[in-house]
Amino acid sequence: MSQAVHQVSAPLSDLDLQAQLAKLAQKAANIPLKHRFTLAPERASTFSGEVGPLFVDYAKHHLDAEILSELCGLARQRGVDQQLKGLRAGAKLNNTENRPANYPSLRHWASEEAVNSAHDSVIDAMYSKMATLVSAVHNGTHCSSTGKAFTDVVNIGIGGSDFGPRLVCDALSNQGLGNLRPHFAANMDPSVITEVLATVPAETTLFIVASKSFGTQEPLCNAHAARQWLQANLGSEDVGAHFVAVTSKTESAIAFGIREQLILAVPEWVGGRFSVWSGFGLAVALCAGMDNFRGMLKGGYAVDRHVEKQPLENNIPVILGLLDVWYRNAWGMTSQAVLPYEHHLRLLPIYLQQLFMESAGKSVKADSTPLKNATGGVIWGTEGTNGQHSFHQLLHQGSDAIPCDFIASLSSHNPIGEQHQSLVANCFSQSLVLMQGQAAADIERDLIADGIDAKTAQQLARHKAMPGNRPSTTILMNKLDAESLGALIALYEYRLFAASFMWGINPFDQWGVELGKQISQTLMSSLSGDDSATLDSSTAQLVARYRQAQDS
Repeated sequence: MSQAVHQVSAPLSDLDLQAQLAKLAQKAANIPLKHRFTLAPERASTFSGEVGPLFVDYAKHHLDAEILSELCGLARQRGVDQQLKGLRAGAKLNNTENRPANYPSLRHWASEEAVNSAHDSVIDAMYSKMATLVSAVHNGTHCSSTGKAFTDVVNIGIGGSDFGPRLVCDALSNQGLGNLRPHFAANMDPSVITEVLATVPAETTLFIVASKSFGTQEPLCNAHAARQWLQANLGSEDVGAHFVAVTSKTESAIAFGIREQLILAVPEWVGGRFSVWSGFGLAVALCAGMDNFRGMLKGGYAVDRHVEKQPLENNIPVILGLLDVWYRNAWGMTSQAVLPYEHHLRLLPIYLQQLFMESAGKSVKADSTPLKNATGGVIWGTEGTNGQHSFHQLLHQGSDAIPCDFIASLSSHNPIGEQHQSLVANCFSQSLVLMQGQAAADIERDLIADGIDAKTAQQLARHKAMPGNRPSTTILMNKLDAESLGALIALYEYRLFAASFMWGINPFDQWGVELGKQISQTLMSSLSGDDSATLDSSTAQLVARYRQAQDS
C-alpha cells in the first residue's frame, strides 16, 4: 500500500463549480429531451455502451457532446481522474480513518489476469480460508455438534454486513447449489431473531456472526440470543461448531467463544457498505457457491477495467456520477429512483440507499472545510411493475423531476408465455413516457375526436397531460447472474465515487451514525431506572412512559 495522501486539492472552488454547472444547465434546459433525438439521429449509439456484461443507455439525459466535454473538464479540474487512480493504487482516500479504499484489489483476486500476478497476502489468506471453509461445510467435513450436515445458514450482521449478502443471496437464490438455505437477522428488534430461529432446525443451522469490529450492538445481541437458543435446544453448552465469524478483530471473536479456525479475518480498511466483495460475502459463497462468489468478483473487475482504461468522456460509471452532481447542484433534483424490472433485484434499492446515503450524506469536505454545495440525495424505489401501481404517478406528473434508473434482464430464468416480454415492454415504456411526455393539446384533440365536448376535453386534457422531459438511465443485462450482478454493484460504486470526488467529500467514512449509538447506551441506563442522566423534557417523558409500561 502507498503512503497516506490527502485528496487532491481542487483548483476549481465549490462556488466556481456551482456557477459552471448552473450555466451549463441553463443552456441545456432550452432543448427538451425529445427534441435532442431529432437534432442528433445517432444519439442513442453515442450515449450508450457496454460496461462488462452490462449495456447502459444514458441517451435520455440532458446531454450532448459539448455538455459532456464540459462536465468532464470540470471533473478533471476537481481531480476526479486522479483520485480514481489513487483509489486503485491504495492511496488512503479515507483520510479521516487513515485507510485506503482499494476495492478493485479484492475483485482482482478472481480475474484471469491475477493468475500469474502478485497478490496481497492478507487478501489471499482471506479468500483461501473462505474457500476452505465453504468446501468443508459443503462436503460435510465441518458439520454440526451432533455430526449432521448443515442445512441452513443464518447471517447475523447489520448495515453493510447484512445488506450486501442479503441482496446477493436473494438475487442468486434460483441459481445456487440449493443445499443450504440462507436466512438473515439484522435488526435489534427481538422479533427478528425470534422469528428466524422459529424457522430453522437447531441441529443443522450454521450461524455467521458478521461484524468488523465485533463490538457492534445489533449482531452481538442476536448472536448471544442464537447461542442461548442452540444450547437450550441441543441440551449442550458446546455449540461452537455452529458459529463462524467474519471480522477484522479476531481476538474479540475468540473472546466471544468462536473457534479461531472458524474465524474469517478481513482487512481493517474494508468498509461495511463495500464489504460484500470480501469475507463478508461468506453467506453468498456458502449458499450460492464459491463459483458464484468468484463470478460476482469477476463482474466487478470488468467494471474496474472499464474505469481504468476509458477516458472520462467514455467512462460510463463516471459520466453517471457527473450527471448526479449536475442534477443535484444545478437542476435542484434531490432524489433518485432505482427501478429494477427484475424480481430478484428487489432488494437493490435498499442496498443502494446505504451505499449512496451513508457515503454522500456529508456537509463537510474531506479537508474538514464546510461544503458550499448540496451533496447526496435520497435514493428510493422498488421492483417493476409494482412501482407503477404505487408511485409512478408522482414520477410522471408530480411537481418534481426525479431522475430514474431502469434495470432489466433481456431473458428470464422463469419464462412463462409472454410475461417477461410484457415486463420489458413496461420497463421501456416508462422511460419513454418520462422523456417524451404527452402534450395537453394533443390529448384534447383526441378527446374531441372521440366525441367529448370541447370544454370537457380541455379540462380533462390538463389532468391527463404528461410534462415529459424527465431524465432516465436504462441498464440491461442478458440474464441476471453472478457476473452481471457484480458488475451492477461495481458500476454504482464508481458512480458514487465520481460524484463524491466532484463534491470533495470522503465517501468512505460514516461518522454520522456514531453519536446515536453512544447516546443509546446512556438511555439504556435511563430506561432501566437510572435517573442520573440529564435529559430534555421530551426524551424524559418518553423514558417515563417506557418505564411505566414495564411496571404495569
